[in-house]
Amino acid sequence: MRGHIGSGIALAFQFFSVVPVKKALPMEKRDITVMYMALPLLGTVMGAAALALAFLFQEYTDASPLLGAFLLVFFFFAATGGLHLDGLADTADAYFSYQNREKRLEIMGDPRIGAFGTMALIFAVAGKVIVLAEVLVDLPLIWLMIVPLLSRTGLLILFNWTKSAKKDGLAAFFQQRAEKRWLSVASASYLLLVAALLLYAGGWFVAFAVLAVFLLFLFLYRRWCSRNFGGMTGDLFGAYVEGAEILLWTMCLFFI
Repeated sequence: MRGHIGSGIALAFQFFSVVPVKKALPMEKRDITVMYMALPLLGTVMGAAALALAFLFQEYTDASPLLGAFLLVFFFFAATGGLHLDGLADTADAYFSYQNREKRLEIMGDPRIGAFGTMALIFAVAGKVIVLAEVLVDLPLIWLMIVPLLSRTGLLILFNWTKSAKKDGLAAFFQQRAEKRWLSVASASYLLLVAALLLYAGGWFVAFAVLAVFLLFLFLYRRWCSRNFGGMTGDLFGAYVEGAEILLWTMCLFFI
């Protein structure tokens, strides 16, 4: 496993961020396994960068928190290349078509955006701006790092415990090659890390409440995906990240 760490982390940045990793990388089982194990690390890096951006904004400008929140949303969009928002739009178009599973998966693969996808993007971006504006006013900035870490930990758990809805596509390709034993170990380790950070940032009640609601959301989302799409796809993973982050930041505002 040790010899695959560098290539696996590079794959995570290559597929899930705009970091320009242009060289061809090996995609053996352990490379792909490490790639998924590195997703929470990628979320932490993005969150730390957002924390630094918010700190500089608060220290050196007198602008409103609303502008700061807009800049943070734009930063996350730029850092991921809009990958997760694209998944959210495709998921909305597919689900609200009210077709059968096969037709929904076909719609999800259509590169065009429909009315429901457009509305989902508007609500997601507006919701994130509003919630982050409140976060900048009411919460310690460390929450800008904790939430992306926890949302990507959930992504790792979903990938490991939910079957692919399609036999083709990147999600299915990766899932067939990842070593689930290592993904389970990584998921448990990241959850322990998140629990420690939650205890530090908010205390026992906040840690328990956030993790309980987060795990319930994971369970319900997994069940919803299985019932409506027959499993997970790359777009459903992206929609999960957007929904999880809005939910987690909103929860923090209520519980802290």
